[in-house]
Amino acid sequence: MYKEFFGFDDDPFRLTPDPGFFYSSEEHDDAIKTIEYAIKARKGLFVLVGEVGVGKTTLSRVLLNKLINVEVSLLLNPFLSADETLNYIATDFGLKIEGKDRGKIFQELVDFFVGLYKSNKNALIIVDESQHMSFESMEMLRQISNIEMENAKLVQILLVGQSELINKLNQDKYRQIKQRVAYWVYLKGLSLEETKAYIEFRTNQALKYRKTIFKDKAIKYIYKLTKGNPREINQLAETCLILAAANKKKKISPKEVVLAAKEYYKFDKKRLLKLGLVWLFR
Repeated sequence: MYKEFFGFDDDPFRLTPDPGFFYSSEEHDDAIKTIEYAIKARKGLFVLVGEVGVGKTTLSRVLLNKLINVEVSLLLNPFLSADETLNYIATDFGLKIEGKDRGKIFQELVDFFVGLYKSNKNALIIVDESQHMSFESMEMLRQISNIEMENAKLVQILLVGQSELINKLNQDKYRQIKQRVAYWVYLKGLSLEETKAYIEFRTNQALKYRKTIFKDKAIKYIYKLTKGNPREINQLAETCLILAAANKKKKISPKEVVLAAKEYYKFDKKRLLKLGLVWLFR
């Protein structure tokens, strides 16, 4: 309903990781450049960490679109066993593994990576939500990361996860994995200025003609409530649009943000207290 009311061609605050709606803050841009360099320089193992909703998955999708001459395996299920992890990666790279044991599959991966290297190509494994991986599966990744020539790592591994991943890698039994991490990349929430730019970018990506829909004070409220977390901004901003359309208002004011917050944060009164909005629930 709100799409027609505001003239959107698409959902401006969709939650799916669509690279076309990716707003690259300075921090996100630096993260992409660092990871791109780590891949091209064959640094082996690197980590991307951030809290839920800061844009890690979307950033990794944007990264994939920028890579040239890189074969990629994207592991979205961190709960696989060590053997399942090896099998998935091999299969994802197009290898035939049926009826083969761990040693044979591993050797075929080695041969595959060597072949890519000789063809001036690279290999990348991305593991999403890697804070959930078991020690045994992490060890399998470590063994895969050891596939190398004298002067180059043949496969690059990007571990993507929440802050719990850092806590896990700081444990003594993970020290061999941690020692191999060449780069640590951290993503945080957006600043107020970036939140404003983010909202304007997303709305205008979905519009035929540029226009301002969210008033500056409304954006300040959104920023205070979400702490600049892109996923929460999306959810709160879309609720604002729905409420505004229902009331036939073409601009989002603080009133719409307050009403949206009442719905979205009804189980998180601590956050509402910061804006003095707890009275809404009395």
